[in-house]
Amino acid sequence: MIIYRRKKLKWNNKLWNIDVKLYKDKRICLILKNKNNTKEITIDLIDCYLDYGHVFLDPNSKDNGILNVLKKARIIKNVSGMTYYNYLSIPIAQLNMGILKKYDYIGVSNIKEDLI
Repeated sequence: MIIYRRKKLKWNNKLWNIDVKLYKDKRICLILKNKNNTKEITIDLIDCYLDYGHVFLDPNSKDNGILNVLKKARIIKNVSGMTYYNYLSIPIAQLNMGILKKYDYIGVSNIKEDLI
């Protein structure tokens, strides 16, 4: 049995684990978890087109500072655009899957298997 050591992300003076999952329509979902809280930092817009390796970020991610933390950790390569949905501007970010593996190796591996 191999034990993978997961890196943790520091945000709001707390350490968070990142879980990588898929939505029902095979898009990537990022979830932050710690002992007491769970926060989904991506959203699923079924009506909008999205390339592989990109995610729709929660519109509040800019205000609450998680976007800067994800960029600093290099999980997000760049914010490649904005889409407008229900009068909200939603950032579209490109993920760095190699770096994301350090935070959730099993989740990223399962995603690749499910997408093949």
